[in-house]
Amino acid sequence: MDPTRLAAICAKIEEYAAGGAPMSRRRVAAICAMFDDRAAAGRTRRNKLRKNLCVDSTRSYKQVGEIGSGTFGTVVKAVHRKTGQTVAIKTFRRRDGKNVPGDGGVSQLLREAAFLAACGGHPNLVGLHTVARDPRTKKYSLVMEYAGPSLRRARREHVAAHGGGAFPEAEARRVMRHLLSSAEAMHARRIIHRDIKPRNVLVGEEGSGGAAVKICDYGLATVCPAHKRVGTSWYMAPEVLMHRMDYDERADLWSIGCVMAEMLSGEVLFKVEDGDGKTRQLDRMFDVLGTPGVETLQAFAPPFAVGKMLRRLARQPRPSHQGRLRELFPGETLSEDGFDVLKGLLTWNPKERLTAAAALRLPWFTGAVDAVAAEIDVSPQAKA
Repeated sequence: MDPTRLAAICAKIEEYAAGGAPMSRRRVAAICAMFDDRAAAGRTRRNKLRKNLCVDSTRSYKQVGEIGSGTFGTVVKAVHRKTGQTVAIKTFRRRDGKNVPGDGGVSQLLREAAFLAACGGHPNLVGLHTVARDPRTKKYSLVMEYAGPSLRRARREHVAAHGGGAFPEAEARRVMRHLLSSAEAMHARRIIHRDIKPRNVLVGEEGSGGAAVKICDYGLATVCPAHKRVGTSWYMAPEVLMHRMDYDERADLWSIGCVMAEMLSGEVLFKVEDGDGKTRQLDRMFDVLGTPGVETLQAFAPPFAVGKMLRRLARQPRPSHQGRLRELFPGETLSEDGFDVLKGLLTWNPKERLTAAAALRLPWFTGAVDAVAAEIDVSPQAKA
Protein backbone atom coordinates (compact mmCIF):
# COMPACT_ATOMS: atom_id res chain seq x y z
CA MET A 1 0.00 0.00 0.00
CA ASP A 2 1.51 3.33 -1.03
CA PRO A 3 1.49 6.40 1.29
CA THR A 4 -1.10 8.24 -0.79
CA ARG A 5 -3.58 5.39 -0.50
CA LEU A 6 -2.88 5.01 3.23
CA ALA A 7 -3.52 8.73 3.79
CA ALA A 8 -6.74 8.50 1.78
CA ILE A 9 -7.98 5.58 3.89
CA CYS A 10 -7.19 7.45 7.12
CA ALA A 11 -9.04 10.52 5.79
CA LYS A 12 -12.07 8.37 4.95
CA ILE A 13 -12.04 6.87 8.46
CA GLU A 14 -11.93 10.36 10.00
CA GLU A 15 -14.77 11.46 7.73
CA TYR A 16 -16.96 8.56 8.86
CA ALA A 17 -16.05 9.11 12.52
CA ALA A 18 -16.71 12.86 12.45
CA GLY A 19 -20.43 12.38 13.01
CA GLY A 20 -19.83 10.59 16.31
CA ALA A 21 -22.48 7.97 15.56
CA PRO A 22 -21.66 4.25 15.44
CA MET A 23 -20.15 3.24 12.11
CA SER A 24 -22.31 0.85 10.11
CA ARG A 25 -21.14 -2.67 9.39
CA ARG A 26 -21.17 -1.92 5.66
CA ARG A 27 -18.89 1.09 6.14
CA VAL A 28 -16.48 -0.89 8.29
CA ALA A 29 -16.31 -3.60 5.66
CA ALA A 30 -15.91 -1.03 2.88
CA ILE A 31 -12.84 0.41 4.60
CA CYS A 32 -11.43 -3.07 5.24
CA ALA A 33 -11.80 -3.81 1.53
CA MET A 34 -9.66 -0.75 0.75
CA PHE A 35 -6.66 -2.33 2.50
CA ASP A 36 -6.00 -4.64 -0.45
CA ASP A 37 -4.69 -2.47 -3.29
CA ARG A 38 -4.99 -5.06 -6.02
CA ALA A 39 -8.43 -6.25 -4.99
CA ALA A 40 -9.72 -2.70 -4.61
CA ALA A 41 -8.42 -1.71 -8.02
CA GLY A 42 -9.88 -4.71 -9.81
CA ARG A 43 -13.42 -4.84 -8.39
CA THR A 44 -16.46 -3.24 -9.95
CA ARG A 45 -18.76 -1.26 -7.68
CA ARG A 46 -21.24 -4.14 -7.50
CA ASN A 47 -18.51 -6.64 -6.61
CA LYS A 48 -17.08 -4.22 -4.08
CA LEU A 49 -20.38 -4.07 -2.21
CA ARG A 50 -20.54 -7.86 -2.19
CA LYS A 51 -16.92 -8.12 -1.04
CA ASN A 52 -17.48 -5.44 1.60
CA LEU A 53 -19.71 -7.79 3.58
CA CYS A 54 -16.76 -10.09 4.26
CA VAL A 55 -15.57 -9.24 7.79
CA ASP A 56 -14.53 -12.21 9.92
CA SER A 57 -16.25 -13.31 13.12
CA THR A 58 -14.46 -13.57 16.46
CA ARG A 59 -16.16 -16.97 16.81
CA SER A 60 -13.69 -18.26 14.23
CA TYR A 61 -10.99 -18.04 16.91
CA LYS A 62 -10.37 -19.79 20.21
CA GLN A 63 -8.68 -17.70 22.89
CA VAL A 64 -5.75 -19.48 24.53
CA GLY A 65 -4.25 -16.78 26.74
CA GLU A 66 -3.82 -13.08 27.43
CA ILE A 67 -0.80 -11.29 26.00
CA GLY A 68 -1.30 -7.86 27.51
CA SER A 69 -3.81 -5.44 28.95
CA GLY A 70 -3.77 -1.70 29.49
CA THR A 71 -5.71 1.52 29.10
CA PHE A 72 -5.93 0.82 25.35
CA GLY A 73 -7.72 -2.51 25.85
CA THR A 74 -6.56 -6.11 25.70
CA VAL A 75 -4.50 -8.32 23.41
CA VAL A 76 -5.06 -12.06 23.54
CA LYS A 77 -3.40 -15.05 21.93
CA ALA A 78 -5.85 -17.11 19.90
CA VAL A 79 -5.99 -19.98 17.43
CA HIS A 80 -8.11 -20.12 14.28
CA ARG A 81 -10.53 -23.00 14.79
CA LYS A 82 -10.25 -24.35 11.23
CA THR A 83 -6.67 -23.66 10.19
CA GLY A 84 -4.94 -23.86 13.58
CA GLN A 85 -3.09 -20.62 12.85
CA THR A 86 -1.97 -18.72 15.96
CA VAL A 87 -2.89 -15.03 15.97
CA ALA A 88 -3.05 -12.02 18.29
CA ILE A 89 -6.43 -10.31 18.73
CA LYS A 90 -6.62 -6.73 19.96
CA THR A 91 -9.81 -5.19 21.36
CA PHE A 92 -10.06 -1.55 22.41
CA ARG A 93 -11.66 -0.07 25.49
CA ARG A 94 -11.94 3.28 27.25
CA ARG A 95 -9.59 4.30 30.07
CA ASP A 96 -12.21 3.53 32.72
CA GLY A 97 -12.45 0.00 31.40
CA LYS A 98 -15.66 0.47 29.43
CA ASN A 99 -16.01 0.30 25.69
CA VAL A 100 -14.71 3.30 23.78
CA PRO A 101 -17.48 5.95 23.44
CA GLY A 102 -18.90 7.47 20.25
CA ASP A 103 -18.26 5.03 17.44
CA GLY A 104 -17.16 2.33 19.87
CA GLY A 105 -13.51 2.80 19.01
CA VAL A 106 -14.10 1.51 15.49
CA SER A 107 -12.38 4.47 13.85
CA GLN A 108 -9.32 4.01 16.07
CA LEU A 109 -9.28 0.30 15.30
CA LEU A 110 -9.64 0.81 11.55
CA ARG A 111 -6.91 3.41 11.52
CA GLU A 112 -4.49 1.01 13.16
CA ALA A 113 -5.65 -1.74 10.81
CA ALA A 114 -4.75 0.48 7.85
CA PHE A 115 -1.19 0.90 9.12
CA LEU A 116 -0.91 -2.83 9.85
CA ALA A 117 -2.01 -3.54 6.29
CA ALA A 118 0.44 -0.99 4.90
CA CYS A 119 3.32 -2.57 6.85
CA GLY A 120 2.38 -6.15 6.02
CA GLY A 121 4.76 -8.40 4.14
CA HIS A 122 7.96 -7.30 5.85
CA PRO A 123 9.59 -9.88 8.17
CA ASN A 124 10.17 -7.32 10.92
CA LEU A 125 6.75 -5.63 10.91
CA VAL A 126 3.62 -7.19 12.40
CA GLY A 127 0.99 -7.57 9.70
CA LEU A 128 -2.80 -7.61 9.67
CA HIS A 129 -4.80 -10.80 9.08
CA THR A 130 -8.31 -9.36 9.23
CA VAL A 131 -10.82 -7.32 11.19
CA ALA A 132 -13.26 -9.47 13.16
CA ARG A 133 -16.67 -8.69 14.64
CA ASP A 134 -18.16 -10.24 17.76
CA PRO A 135 -21.71 -11.23 16.76
CA ARG A 136 -22.84 -11.00 20.38
CA THR A 137 -21.46 -7.58 21.40
CA LYS A 138 -21.20 -6.15 17.85
CA LYS A 139 -17.68 -4.95 18.71
CA TYR A 140 -14.74 -5.14 16.32
CA SER A 141 -11.22 -6.45 16.95
CA LEU A 142 -7.94 -6.55 15.08
CA VAL A 143 -6.68 -10.00 14.15
CA MET A 144 -2.93 -9.74 13.71
CA GLU A 145 0.13 -11.85 13.15
CA TYR A 146 1.32 -13.42 16.40
CA ALA A 147 5.01 -12.81 17.04
CA GLY A 148 5.66 -13.81 20.65
CA PRO A 149 6.30 -11.77 23.80
CA SER A 150 7.58 -8.21 23.98
CA LEU A 151 11.16 -7.13 24.52
CA ARG A 152 10.00 -5.63 27.81
CA ARG A 153 8.82 -9.04 29.00
CA ALA A 154 11.99 -10.72 27.69
CA ARG A 155 14.08 -8.26 29.69
CA ARG A 156 12.09 -8.98 32.84
CA GLU A 157 12.60 -12.71 32.33
CA HIS A 158 16.30 -12.04 31.80
CA VAL A 159 16.37 -10.24 35.17
CA ALA A 160 14.68 -13.21 36.84
CA ALA A 161 17.11 -15.68 35.25
CA HIS A 162 20.36 -13.73 35.57
CA GLY A 163 19.77 -11.08 38.25
CA GLY A 164 20.24 -8.24 35.77
CA GLY A 165 18.34 -6.75 32.86
CA ALA A 166 21.24 -5.95 30.54
CA PHE A 167 21.80 -8.01 27.40
CA PRO A 168 25.29 -8.71 26.03
CA GLU A 169 26.38 -6.49 23.16
CA ALA A 170 26.02 -9.28 20.59
CA GLU A 171 22.39 -9.86 21.56
CA ALA A 172 21.65 -6.14 21.47
CA ARG A 173 23.20 -5.93 18.01
CA ARG A 174 20.97 -8.72 16.70
CA VAL A 175 17.83 -7.01 17.98
CA MET A 176 19.01 -3.67 16.62
CA ARG A 177 19.59 -5.16 13.19
CA HIS A 178 15.94 -6.20 13.07
CA LEU A 179 14.65 -2.92 14.51
CA LEU A 180 16.57 -0.81 12.02
CA SER A 181 15.44 -3.04 9.18
CA SER A 182 11.82 -2.56 10.26
CA ALA A 183 12.30 1.20 10.60
CA GLU A 184 13.83 1.38 7.14
CA ALA A 185 10.79 -0.42 5.70
CA MET A 186 8.29 1.76 7.56
CA HIS A 187 10.03 4.96 6.60
CA ALA A 188 10.20 3.91 2.96
CA ARG A 189 6.40 3.85 3.16
CA ARG A 190 6.51 7.36 4.74
CA ILE A 191 5.14 5.94 8.00
CA ILE A 192 6.27 7.25 11.39
CA HIS A 193 5.52 4.83 14.24
CA ARG A 194 5.90 7.45 17.03
CA ASP A 195 5.84 4.98 19.93
CA ILE A 196 8.77 2.59 19.56
CA LYS A 197 9.67 1.18 22.98
CA PRO A 198 10.38 -2.28 24.44
CA ARG A 199 6.69 -2.94 24.99
CA ASN A 200 6.05 -2.49 21.25
CA VAL A 201 8.91 -4.73 20.12
CA LEU A 202 8.14 -8.46 19.85
CA VAL A 203 11.00 -10.94 20.08
CA GLY A 204 9.50 -14.32 19.21
CA GLU A 205 8.65 -17.31 21.36
CA GLU A 206 11.26 -18.95 23.54
CA GLY A 207 12.70 -21.89 21.67
CA SER A 208 11.29 -20.70 18.34
CA GLY A 209 14.64 -21.07 16.63
CA GLY A 210 15.44 -17.40 16.46
CA ALA A 211 12.22 -15.81 15.22
CA ALA A 212 12.48 -12.34 13.76
CA VAL A 213 12.05 -9.31 15.99
CA LYS A 214 8.97 -7.33 14.94
CA ILE A 215 7.59 -3.88 15.67
CA CYS A 216 3.92 -3.83 16.66
CA ASP A 217 1.18 -1.42 17.81
CA TYR A 218 0.60 1.26 15.18
CA GLY A 219 -2.01 3.06 17.29
CA LEU A 220 -0.04 6.33 17.19
CA ALA A 221 1.46 5.89 13.73
CA THR A 222 1.01 8.57 11.10
CA VAL A 223 1.99 9.38 7.54
CA CYS A 224 4.74 11.98 7.07
CA PRO A 225 4.71 14.80 7.85
CA ALA A 226 3.48 14.59 11.44
CA HIS A 227 1.74 17.42 13.26
CA LYS A 228 1.05 16.20 16.81
CA ARG A 229 3.06 15.47 19.94
CA VAL A 230 2.31 11.85 20.79
CA GLY A 231 4.25 8.91 22.19
CA THR A 232 5.88 7.84 25.44
CA SER A 233 8.02 10.64 26.87
CA TRP A 234 10.96 8.43 28.00
CA TYR A 235 11.48 7.38 24.37
CA MET A 236 10.37 10.63 22.72
CA ALA A 237 12.74 12.53 20.44
CA PRO A 238 13.55 16.10 21.57
CA GLU A 239 11.85 17.64 18.54
CA VAL A 240 8.62 15.81 19.43
CA LEU A 241 8.96 16.62 23.13
CA MET A 242 9.38 20.30 22.23
CA HIS A 243 6.22 20.35 20.08
CA ARG A 244 8.03 20.95 16.83
CA MET A 245 5.28 20.21 14.34
CA ASP A 246 7.46 19.45 11.32
CA TYR A 247 9.23 16.39 12.73
CA ASP A 248 9.61 13.34 10.51
CA GLU A 249 10.60 9.66 10.61
CA ARG A 250 13.93 10.47 12.28
CA ALA A 251 12.00 10.76 15.54
CA ASP A 252 11.66 6.96 15.42
CA LEU A 253 15.45 6.57 15.21
CA TRP A 254 15.85 8.40 18.53
CA SER A 255 13.36 5.98 20.10
CA ILE A 256 15.31 3.01 18.71
CA GLY A 257 18.45 4.50 20.25
CA CYS A 258 16.65 4.59 23.61
CA VAL A 259 15.71 0.92 23.20
CA MET A 260 19.33 0.06 22.37
CA ALA A 261 20.55 1.83 25.52
CA GLU A 262 17.97 0.04 27.63
CA MET A 263 19.00 -3.37 26.31
CA LEU A 264 22.66 -2.69 27.11
CA SER A 265 22.15 -1.20 30.58
CA GLY A 266 18.96 -2.85 31.80
CA GLU A 267 17.60 0.60 32.67
CA VAL A 268 15.52 3.25 30.91
CA LEU A 269 18.04 5.85 29.75
CA PHE A 270 15.91 8.99 30.06
CA LYS A 271 13.63 7.90 32.88
CA VAL A 272 12.01 10.55 35.06
CA GLU A 273 9.26 10.22 37.62
CA ASP A 274 5.69 10.27 36.38
CA GLY A 275 4.29 13.78 36.47
CA ASP A 276 7.67 15.51 36.32
CA GLY A 277 6.85 16.85 32.87
CA LYS A 278 8.76 18.00 29.83
CA THR A 279 11.25 20.18 31.73
CA ARG A 280 12.56 17.32 33.85
CA GLN A 281 12.68 15.09 30.78
CA LEU A 282 14.89 17.62 28.97
CA ASP A 283 17.11 18.04 32.04
CA ARG A 284 17.73 14.29 32.03
CA MET A 285 18.65 14.44 28.34
CA PHE A 286 21.01 17.37 28.98
CA ASP A 287 22.69 15.42 31.77
CA VAL A 288 23.31 12.36 29.59
CA LEU A 289 24.00 13.93 26.20
CA GLY A 290 25.33 17.35 27.13
CA THR A 291 23.87 20.79 26.55
CA PRO A 292 23.22 21.68 22.91
CA GLY A 293 24.39 24.92 21.33
CA VAL A 294 22.19 27.59 19.76
CA GLU A 295 22.25 26.11 16.24
CA THR A 296 21.38 22.67 17.56
CA LEU A 297 18.54 24.07 19.66
CA GLN A 298 17.14 25.78 16.60
CA ALA A 299 17.19 22.43 14.78
CA PHE A 300 14.88 20.64 17.22
CA ALA A 301 13.01 23.33 19.16
CA PRO A 302 10.34 25.64 17.71
CA PRO A 303 11.43 29.30 17.38
CA PHE A 304 9.31 30.51 20.31
CA ALA A 305 11.03 28.06 22.68
CA VAL A 306 14.70 28.64 21.79
CA GLY A 307 15.19 31.80 23.87
CA LYS A 308 13.48 30.27 26.88
CA MET A 309 15.65 27.16 26.66
CA LEU A 310 18.86 29.19 26.37
CA ARG A 311 17.97 31.10 29.54
CA ARG A 312 17.24 27.83 31.31
CA LEU A 313 20.51 26.28 30.17
CA ALA A 314 22.43 29.31 31.42
CA ARG A 315 21.12 28.60 34.92
CA GLN A 316 22.23 24.96 34.82
CA PRO A 317 25.05 23.90 37.22
CA ARG A 318 27.04 22.83 34.14
CA PRO A 319 25.85 25.12 31.31
CA SER A 320 28.48 23.77 28.88
CA HIS A 321 28.26 20.15 30.00
CA GLN A 322 29.59 17.76 27.32
CA GLY A 323 27.51 14.77 28.37
CA ARG A 324 28.37 11.40 29.86
CA LEU A 325 26.95 8.89 27.40
CA ARG A 326 30.29 7.11 27.03
CA GLU A 327 30.67 7.03 30.79
CA LEU A 328 27.34 5.21 31.03
CA PHE A 329 28.34 2.79 28.26
CA PRO A 330 32.07 2.11 28.71
CA GLY A 331 34.17 -0.08 26.46
CA GLU A 332 33.52 -3.25 28.45
CA THR A 333 29.78 -2.77 27.84
CA LEU A 334 29.79 -1.41 24.30
CA SER A 335 32.53 -1.43 21.68
CA GLU A 336 33.61 1.69 19.81
CA ASP A 337 31.68 0.57 16.73
CA GLY A 338 28.58 -0.02 18.82
CA PHE A 339 28.94 3.34 20.52
CA ASP A 340 29.05 5.03 17.11
CA VAL A 341 25.59 3.60 16.44
CA LEU A 342 24.20 4.62 19.83
CA LYS A 343 25.65 8.12 19.63
CA GLY A 344 24.44 8.52 16.06
CA LEU A 345 20.88 7.61 16.98
CA LEU A 346 20.80 9.79 20.11
CA THR A 347 21.80 12.95 18.25
CA TRP A 348 20.02 16.19 19.19
CA ASN A 349 19.80 17.56 15.66
CA PRO A 350 17.38 15.36 13.68
CA LYS A 351 19.05 16.36 10.42
CA GLU A 352 22.34 14.91 11.70
CA ARG A 353 20.78 11.83 13.29
CA LEU A 354 21.48 8.46 11.69
CA THR A 355 18.83 7.09 9.37
CA ALA A 356 18.04 3.39 9.59
CA ALA A 357 19.81 2.70 6.30
CA ALA A 358 22.90 4.66 7.33
CA ALA A 359 23.08 2.90 10.69
CA LEU A 360 22.94 -0.53 9.06
CA ARG A 361 25.93 0.39 6.89
CA LEU A 362 28.16 1.07 9.91
CA PRO A 363 30.92 -1.40 10.92
CA TRP A 364 29.02 -2.58 14.00
CA PHE A 365 26.66 -4.38 11.64
CA THR A 366 28.70 -4.96 8.49
CA GLY A 367 31.65 -6.43 10.37
CA ALA A 368 29.61 -8.62 12.73
CA VAL A 369 29.46 -12.41 12.63
CA ASP A 370 25.76 -12.34 13.52
CA ALA A 371 24.85 -11.13 10.04
CA VAL A 372 22.03 -13.64 9.58
CA ALA A 373 18.94 -11.73 10.67
CA ALA A 374 17.08 -14.81 11.87
CA GLU A 375 19.77 -15.69 14.41
CA ILE A 376 18.39 -13.96 17.46
CA ASP A 377 17.98 -15.19 21.00
CA VAL A 378 16.90 -12.87 23.76
CA SER A 379 15.26 -15.58 25.84
CA PRO A 380 16.14 -16.05 29.52
CA GLN A 381 18.33 -18.97 28.49
CA ALA A 382 20.58 -16.71 26.39
CA LYS A 383 24.03 -16.59 27.91
CA ALA A 384 24.88 -13.33 29.61
